[in-house]
Amino acid sequence: MYNATITTQPYKSGKSLTIYVDNKNMVNELMIALMDAGFIVNYEPCYISENYEGCFLYDDKNVITICYKSQERTFESS
Repeated sequence: MYNATITTQPYKSGKSLTIYVDNKNMVNELMIALMDAGFIVNYEPCYISENYEGCFLYDDKNVITICYKSQERTFESS
């Protein structure tokens, strides 16, 4: 069972349905489930700023984003 928060927000010329989940594994599991259902991947899960997220194209203007807001990710300086 998933615990998620769903929001809509502007995205380029359309909208993004964003699903916020509790951890990275949930992002990966939902990505696989939606790929199996036939959704087209816009980008595979990766870190974007502090978020771990993946994205699907819904139509020409809209997307579905699955996101985990990571508070624990740290960056090392060289």
